[in-house]
Amino acid sequence: MKIILASAGLANEAIIKELERLVGKSRENINIVMINEAMKGEVGDHRWFADELTRLASVVGGQMEFADLQAHTLEHVKERIDKADAIFCFGGNTDYLANVFMKTGFDKILPEILEQKVWVGSSAGSCVLCHQESAEICEKVYQEPRTAERFMDILPLIFLPHLHGWFKFDAPEIIEASKATELPVYALSDEAAVVVDGDEPLKVVGTDYMIAKGGEIWNERT
Repeated sequence: MKIILASAGLANEAIIKELERLVGKSRENINIVMINEAMKGEVGDHRWFADELTRLASVVGGQMEFADLQAHTLEHVKERIDKADAIFCFGGNTDYLANVFMKTGFDKILPEILEQKVWVGSSAGSCVLCHQESAEICEKVYQEPRTAERFMDILPLIFLPHLHGWFKFDAPEIIEASKATELPVYALSDEAAVVVDGDEPLKVVGTDYMIAKGGEIWNERT
């Protein structure tokens, strides 16, 4: 699997270079298929989505195409993904996104897709591949109730996006989250991303992140 777990997509040059490396193409030639289901679960001003779409369009020079999981058949979605180099999954409401994956059956074909294509997650698009944080942390940090039975549980970690950003959480909340699980908790700012590259050890690129496990901060960079 080749995966980028970001808080804010292709936010800086370090993350963009990892995309180029994982895909094996320069940015101007990368074709992207986009999934934006998580946005549908959010209410209010969606200007953040327009901003991220604009940033994505300014980085990748190949074809950009939306695949609507709720409007298209899985066969159609798979055909669109097959023609792309990478999948970009936008942020929004992670529980809504996970429920869409399961209701449409996308969760069943996702493992095979991840063996073939690079996945770039932004916020919820990253969280959904990991394990859920506790319902208490979900409501305390992100002010959202738990509505999904599970996330995809593909990566053995919990991903907390927007450290020191939209949601004003810090070490106490991260430590609390790590006490409720045996998995490591990765809390990343909008300037950082976790990179998964096959059997290689996970690495974090960018700045401002914390990793906690068992109630202790294991690693951090400001």
